[in-house]
Amino acid sequence: MAAVNTLQLVVNEFFQALGVWLVTPMKVITFFGDELFYILLLPILYWSFDQMIGLRVGMMLLLSNGINAFFKFIFRLPRPTWISDTVVAHVHESSFGLPSGHAQNAISVWGRLAVEVKKRWFTFLMVVLILLIGISRLVMGVHFLGDLLAGWLIGGLLLWAFSSWFDKIARWLKPKPLGVKIGLAVASTAVLMLMVLTVYWAIGTTWEMDLNWVDRAVQVDSACAKQSAQPELECIVLVKPFSLDGTFTFGGTWTELLVGFLILWEKKGRFLAGEGGWHRLARFLVGLVGVIILYFGLGQVFPRGAHALGYSLRFIRYTLVALWVSWIAPLAFEKIGILKFEGR
Repeated sequence: MAAVNTLQLVVNEFFQALGVWLVTPMKVITFFGDELFYILLLPILYWSFDQMIGLRVGMMLLLSNGINAFFKFIFRLPRPTWISDTVVAHVHESSFGLPSGHAQNAISVWGRLAVEVKKRWFTFLMVVLILLIGISRLVMGVHFLGDLLAGWLIGGLLLWAFSSWFDKIARWLKPKPLGVKIGLAVASTAVLMLMVLTVYWAIGTTWEMDLNWVDRAVQVDSACAKQSAQPELECIVLVKPFSLDGTFTFGGTWTELLVGFLILWEKKGRFLAGEGGWHRLARFLVGLVGVIILYFGLGQVFPRGAHALGYSLRFIRYTLVALWVSWIAPLAFEKIGILKFEGR
């Protein structure tokens, strides 16, 4: 594998040799695959365009995130800067390299959006965006080409499976009581989290990272170098490929996205996200206040760390964000007159 990675470094070196002028536009492109961007995108889709499209795209993203963490733990492969000092990391990443989360999420999310829109010109734009997000990760120095290919493959398979089975499962669930639906949503969370946690308990608790990986990562990580006069001390703490942060983020968000949606649908029915003119913008702006308070506000207040309290509070934080987006915010919008439900 080391020989393969050495060959792949040529691709990273080629893109970085094109010049530093490419870094800024590629940082903009890579942002379209960041968690923060998706936190802004999904509420817009759900509140202001189409409730079901927002739900399906959100589910696709969360499934992709959960599966990505599982495969990263299985493969445990380094990033380019962990094995070479000829590549510079322009953004800091602490997880394992393969498969690329940005590449996998891009084809899952933007691919699903293309399926929803069903327009050739839009599909073409999404394909271009998916490719550019992948290239941006090469320019940023945080992924090998193989990481991207693996991410695209897994993301493509997830997209195919989700698109093939979502409607069938939805029809099967439709006549079931609300309690059964909620129970199945919670059970699906447990299964997906246990997949990752089982690998962590089997391997991650005893696995030790190659110190050469850490040393090289710190030396060439330009993002880390800006954080402290002693970047080595800062970055060694940040290089934590077996972190469970993403798993508990997934668990809290997935559970309450589904539970909140199911309760709202059962009690109120479908809301008219695509109607309202300026109300669309109003819903996003009002709803965004709640997201900022819960996501950023609690993020500053809640302690973080690789311990039971840190993971529990992370789970709670993302639970609250998902409940706000899927259930509480639409009720608030109706209350203040900027959202209507079908037949009401």
